[in-house]
Amino acid sequence: MSPLFSYPWAHPSDATFEVIFKHPGTLSAADFAMALTDVAQRILYPDGVLVVCLESDRAEVLALLSSLMVKQSINRFKGKTSVHLACIDITCQPVEVIQVEATVATDGLCTVNRLVEVFPNILYCGVEAVFADEKAIIRAPAGFEFVKPSGERSSHFLRTEEALSTSASVDFLAFALLARLRIDDLKVIFVDSMAISPIAYSLRDMLYKLKRGSPQIISFHSHGGMQNIEVPPHKTFFCIISASSSMSLQRRWISHTRCADDDVVTLLTFSDAQDAGRALCKLPRPSTWIDGNAPVAGVRPLRIYGERFHPEQILPKKITLALNFHRCEKAAKFAEDFRDQGLISTNGFDDNGQRRTLLVDGHRLTKAEPFSVWLHKQLRAKVPASIQGIVFQDDPASRVMAEVCTDYFNQLSINLPWGVRASSNLESAAEFLCPNRGLLIVAAVISKGSMLLGVSRDLRATHLGAKTYLVGVQICETSSDASFLKRNLTQTKDKSCIFECHHTLAVGSALQHSFRDEEEATKTSDVRAKALRYRWDPSRRSGLVEDTLLPSLVADDHRLKLRPDFVFWNCKYNEGALHAPMVLLTIGAILQRARTEEFSSDDHRLTSEAFQQVVLDPQNFNRYNDGIIQAAILRQAYPSELDYSTLPAESQYMLLLLKKMFMSRLRQQGEAIAEFAFALGTGRLKLQRADYKELSNWVLEFISGQEGDRELISLLKLDAQEPRERSNEF
Repeated sequence: MSPLFSYPWAHPSDATFEVIFKHPGTLSAADFAMALTDVAQRILYPDGVLVVCLESDRAEVLALLSSLMVKQSINRFKGKTSVHLACIDITCQPVEVIQVEATVATDGLCTVNRLVEVFPNILYCGVEAVFADEKAIIRAPAGFEFVKPSGERSSHFLRTEEALSTSASVDFLAFALLARLRIDDLKVIFVDSMAISPIAYSLRDMLYKLKRGSPQIISFHSHGGMQNIEVPPHKTFFCIISASSSMSLQRRWISHTRCADDDVVTLLTFSDAQDAGRALCKLPRPSTWIDGNAPVAGVRPLRIYGERFHPEQILPKKITLALNFHRCEKAAKFAEDFRDQGLISTNGFDDNGQRRTLLVDGHRLTKAEPFSVWLHKQLRAKVPASIQGIVFQDDPASRVMAEVCTDYFNQLSINLPWGVRASSNLESAAEFLCPNRGLLIVAAVISKGSMLLGVSRDLRATHLGAKTYLVGVQICETSSDASFLKRNLTQTKDKSCIFECHHTLAVGSALQHSFRDEEEATKTSDVRAKALRYRWDPSRRSGLVEDTLLPSLVADDHRLKLRPDFVFWNCKYNEGALHAPMVLLTIGAILQRARTEEFSSDDHRLTSEAFQQVVLDPQNFNRYNDGIIQAAILRQAYPSELDYSTLPAESQYMLLLLKKMFMSRLRQQGEAIAEFAFALGTGRLKLQRADYKELSNWVLEFISGQEGDRELISLLKLDAQEPRERSNEF
């Protein structure tokens, strides 16, 4: 096979030519002779052979054409086929034509002026030859459809690199790009995939040989990385996009970088695509093409990430929260003990000045009867007779807890010779410790328990006796955080250390991220800031309780309330908005348990060991139709669990549900619509692109006349103008 790229070209006069492109770099006479011999061995001779090279390679090519081996090959054409050398400049235009062998058939066709007229056509025929076998059009296997990086679905996918089987074809595509390059001071060449980087490197070599510099080459990895690049100054960068069936990536690039239309080129697209004329090559769309916008039953997604295809051979798993399988007994018991006491708030600062997503009021905890009963029981059963003192976590609530313990010991006539010490003063009092007598270490509220681990570390060198750790409430992200703390505090050779916690709850980190989304919106002052800023008053130190969740638009009833018969609680409770933090904690514990614990059937787990998408079934929002519960699910679910962008049926279901909720926004049926809007605006809740666009257009058309609509639409973060009406509803 010849190392040179060659292809047939028909002149407008019907004369036939074979175009041979001599790539930059060293080439042997044998390789050149082989290319000419291949042409001569065909059944029909062409009317002419046109050798094309950069003007910087002129001397080298003339030397090759004058070599004995190449002359022998040229002699095969004598009298039948002409041979011409065309030298091309930086603009990809012929600047010199040298006749090597003449014939009557091509007489007058190969002058500089005549070739300048037809050279764009010569180039395009070569580009078509690179993609002629249509290997770049990949069809999805039977029963599958491609899900592209943009989120679009289709039965076929374009992969330019499949056609780049030789270095010669790579060099020719780079050569063809010279005709598109209109930048004098080129500093950077961007590519959307490193799979086509050989083209960029070849183009850079040509520019260097033509004394036009050596630009840097950067990949922005298709749709995912465009937002992360630093856009260079205008007219200093050029972008090469591998392929796009809709040319949408090129339009996005122009919009994002504000570059000129000719500063970016898509190598391959379909001929019926919008802006197809701007692409380097256009192929006819396959007759078997199926647009994924019209869902087909039984067709599964084959996702595309960068240059790779990831099959999703297991259908997505949809989880519907059910009482029999997902109830969290720990959360139910916590609610039973503290449901009406205002123990929990959200997004406030603790006594040490640290912001807590779920803030437990340690002072109320120490005064609560269920906690007092538990604490006295632990003091009777778990504290050794050798106790000499108490260490408390250095915060006011833990100090009160230590005082309660001291009073109880006094009632039992138990003396504490070492006294009661704060964890921060432990080092100075360590010398007075009796190494073998017991200690009680208490903390009202903890998360991961870092301070207790610090106490354990500080006592290791000076105290060998029994240690009893008593904790009121531990709220952490995962159950492994709790088990890790207990294992570390109780791991001793003589097994004399005990750890007991009244309530331990793992709630995940989704709620924390949702509050961060709010904070980011207020800091960047985007369109949502006005609707959210009241929740981020810098002077507020206490947590949110009744205002934990975004308000409804229901007249005179703006706070989301928990109504009777919450299925995941056993206890009776007073109806109201006071329960919002407790509901968030309950739903968080339920979802986290569903993610991490084993069930009798894997169908109930909110995770999968296989390569499988796992989502919360949209039916959950119908089953649990109290706005406060719907909002808690939205806040406590991870974005992947609410991602319906590749699930047509579920996305369509959510679209209809959201439309109904928008229409019912002034009634209880739509009371959580602000939370849904915020989840959509932050990308926590995702629909298919077409469904989201339909919802956006529908909202802007129909939802604009009521008080609060302006703020509601701002939470969606739509690109279009907000409604004209102003209100102070939020």
